[in-house]
Order: sequence, then structure tokens, then C-alpha cells
Amino acid sequence: MISYLNIKNVAIISSLELELFDGLNILSGETGAGKSIVIDSINFVLGDRADRSLIRYGESTASVEVVFDKVKNFSEIQKILIDSGIDCDDNQIIVTRSMTSDKSECRINRKIVPLSLLRSVVSLLVDTHTQNEHQTLLKTSNQIRILDGFLPNLNDIKKKYNESLARYKSICEEINAYSDKQQREREIDMLSYQIEEIDKAALREGEEEELKAKRSTYYNRQKIVSSLKTSYEALSGESGFGATRLVGDALSELKRISEYDPDLIDLSDRLDACRIELSDIEETVYDKLNNGDMENVNIDALEKRLEEIRLISKKYGKTIEDINDYYQKATEKLDRLLNAESQLNKLEKKAEESMLELMALAEKLHEKRIEASKKLSKAIKQNIADLGMKNAVFEIRIDKFTDDCRKYTENGFDQIEFMLSPNIGEPVKPLAKIASGGEISRFMLALKNVIAEIDDVDTLIFDEIDTGISGVIARVVAEKMYNISRSRQVIAITHLPQLGSMADENYLIEKRVVSGKTMTFVEHLEADGVIRELMRLSGAVENSEVGRNNAIELKEKANQFKLSLNNQ
Repeated sequence: MISYLNIKNVAIISSLELELFDGLNILSGETGAGKSIVIDSINFVLGDRADRSLIRYGESTASVEVVFDKVKNFSEIQKILIDSGIDCDDNQIIVTRSMTSDKSECRINRKIVPLSLLRSVVSLLVDTHTQNEHQTLLKTSNQIRILDGFLPNLNDIKKKYNESLARYKSICEEINAYSDKQQREREIDMLSYQIEEIDKAALREGEEEELKAKRSTYYNRQKIVSSLKTSYEALSGESGFGATRLVGDALSELKRISEYDPDLIDLSDRLDACRIELSDIEETVYDKLNNGDMENVNIDALEKRLEEIRLISKKYGKTIEDINDYYQKATEKLDRLLNAESQLNKLEKKAEESMLELMALAEKLHEKRIEASKKLSKAIKQNIADLGMKNAVFEIRIDKFTDDCRKYTENGFDQIEFMLSPNIGEPVKPLAKIASGGEISRFMLALKNVIAEIDDVDTLIFDEIDTGISGVIARVVAEKMYNISRSRQVIAITHLPQLGSMADENYLIEKRVVSGKTMTFVEHLEADGVIRELMRLSGAVENSEVGRNNAIELKEKANQFKLSLNNQ
């Protein structure tokens, strides 16, 4: 439910804070006081198009914030928010939207979000209806959900159906993966060629790096030979002054005097280790200089092998691991295609069995919906009759839209549409094509009253849906609106005293001039304020005793009705 509303700099609203409660919240006020601005502000924060003309004159930014508390379907919304990186763990959701002359910004729990996410979240929290705007429940895509809400134990059937649908689609995907015979033959040829090419290449781990090292050695052999010669001469020293000989001389001198200084023994041992290492290095450099490996490299064969490795890597993967993985998958696919006929026969048999199971479950859903449609139609007819549409005809049209199981949806093969004829002699039409705003509003109120227990949306907002309604029907509208508010929060703007008297909370919207500027204010009315507002809605003059008594009587009757329901 909406527990708090904060509007800043929207039209003639400078700053407005409103605390709302469970049950039936009624907003009323004189025409032009700003009631529509409050609704426009709510619609803006719920995702409507940003209308820059609503920014208060002289201000650069307009903003609206709503706080949702005690959310019924919180776990569903929490998952959406957590998946979007938004903290949400205290059963409270704060939605904020602001706009300037050139941009609009949306936030959920203080974090900036795209408008699409804001809309998807608030659609699970609030349902708004005005004279000129159909609610989401009037869309055919949602009507099947309404109908299914009247089906006992439907979830078990739907679960089995959707599991069967998933199996059937999976089998069909496997069948489609084999394609036609000519296509399979082309794939077999291609895969056979690729597997043979990888086999012939006989790649091994680290081979490319080894070949590249050999190639580098071959092309730089002159530099290598020159440096090796210089290094060998420095170590051996043809003139007798090579590093190995000089270290040996130093070692002899140290040994000769070590008997006079014990510390020199360790130093001699260390120098002896250096002499041995230098001698070994000298021999290795000599062998490297004279083994002739650099001249014996077949550079053409080496380059050819490197090119072969490069082409294989380009086709099948950068690494040996990637190539082996490709090889494994290609081998498995080739084996599957070579045995395609046998596999297809098995899959087609499985598909046929799965199709029969799926059709049976879809038919079961269809039969259950036919049964539920009769109950729902009867309940709605009774409600719209109570609301003054005694001659209206309502029916739920259920059609099977396809015989092709591959086109079945998660709801089976049923196409649902609510049809209404408000007057005698007129054919039934889809709800979306009913022209009268008053008729569609009364139908929606009837529908809301019937489905109040199955609808998950916490808050319903009605903007003057009582236009054109008076007398006995006004009382019935008020009773049905209250009935809806028993299971969820209802926020309604009205001109009807009957609806105002039925409120759990009353709010008066007024327009005042402050310091030469027109501003809208909202006052939460206490008991005496409620009576005065009921008098105004009834057309009584301010000090009329009769008008006051009528307002008190209206409120007492509303309280009696509410008490009778609560005692049931």
C-alpha cells in the first residue's frame, strides 16, 4: 500500500506531503482545486510520460515520491529488485521520479533505474483507473489470469501442463536440429572433412612455441655464433687470461694461505664452486659453438608446419584445448547425424506421445475454464445489475486458437476475451471497444468487486469513476468500493457524498492564494471536518442544520453498512 506521498513543484502544488492508510481513502474538493494534479503526480511517479508543462512556474525541477509499505507480493518484487542490484529487505519500497526541462530521473530505494524497470515494478503495486483510461485488467492478455483465479486447484494442472509443454518443445528442438536429409548429408561431409583435417594435423601441446624458437635461432645464427665465440674466448682465454684460468689461479692462492687464516677455507670452497661452474659453462658454450644444429635446420619444413598450425588454430580454436573441444563436439555431432534416421524415428515417437499428453492437459484446462466462466459471468452480471446496468449482457468468449501443439502457450490453447453489451438490442463487444466511460467504469468496479480476493495488486486508484452516477446507484457504488477496500488499499477521488461517507479516511483538496501565488493543499479530515465536507458534496449551505443532519445520517448509515459486513 501507499503509506506516504510527497509532491514538489507540480503545477500549482508547491510542496505537499500526504500520509495514506489501509482501507478506503477518499479525496474530494471543489472543481479546479487540484484533485487531477494529485492524480497526475501519482501517475507520473508510476511511469507516465513526463509532461514538462507540469513543472511549477518559476521552478526548474518537479519531483514526486511514494513509499510503499506492507507489500503483499513483496517476495516477487524483491527478487526483481535484487536481480537489478537494488537493496530491498524491509518490506518497504521507495519510488521517486523527478524532471527538469530536459531530462527525467527515476529511482527505486534511492538508486537510479531505467523507466522500464520502474514501470515493471509499480505495475505489481498499483492499478490506476480513470474515466478515459482502461485498467490493465481490461487487456485481453490479463483476462485469462482473472478467469483462472476462479479455478480451484488450477495450479497443479497448469504445472503439469507447462512441464509437458517444456518436454514437447524440447523434443521438437531435437528433431529440428537434424534438419532435412540433404542438409544432414552436407553437414556430414563438412564434419568428416574437419575431423580428418584435425587428425592429420596431429597437434601437440607446446609445439608451436618450440618451432618459433627454432626459427628465431636459425635466422639469428650469425649473431649467436659471433657471441658464442667471444664468450668462449673470454672464458677460456687463448692468451691464458680467460675467466676460468684466472679463477683457478685465485683459488690456488687462497688455498696456499688458508692454513694461516681459517676464514679463508670457506672462501676457497665458494671460489672452487665458481670454478667448477665456470668450467662447465665453458664446455657448454664450446659444444654449442661446434655442434652444427643451427645449420641443420630445415627452415622450409619448419615454416610449412607453422603455417599448418596457424590455419588449424584459425579454423578451430586458438589453443590446443579449444581445438580438442571442437574436435570432440564435431565427432559427437557426426555420430548423431550418421545415426539420424534411427534417432528421428525414436524422437518422432516421443513427440507423438508428448503431444497427446499435452493436448489432454490443454483440453482439461479448457474444460475447467468453461466451468469457471459460467461462475464469473454470473457474479459480474449480478454486480453490474446492482450498479444500474440491469439490461447489460456479459459473456466470456473462449476459443481454441490453434490445433498445432508447437504454438501452444503457457496458458494452453485458449483465447479469452470479455464481451459486454450495455444496452438491449446491441451486440456484445470486447470491453476495449465499449465507448461509454461511465459504463466501462461501472463494469470495472463490478469486476474489481468480484476479483478482489484473487488480485495481487495492493493499491487501486480511481479517479472520478463515479461521474454521471447519483441516487441509489451512488450508494451501491460506495458499498462496492468499500467492499474492495476490505482486502486492499483504495484511493478514490469523488464528488459523491455517498462515497465520501463510506471512507475510512477523508482528505479535502483545497486551492488557496498565499503571498500572491495559487497553491493546492490537502487536509486530512477529522470527524467534524468529514461532516462539513459531506454537507458541501450534498450541496448544503454551510450553516444549514438540515444539511448537517443529512450528512450525519449519511455517515451513520455508512458506518452501519460497514459494521454489518465486518460482523459477517
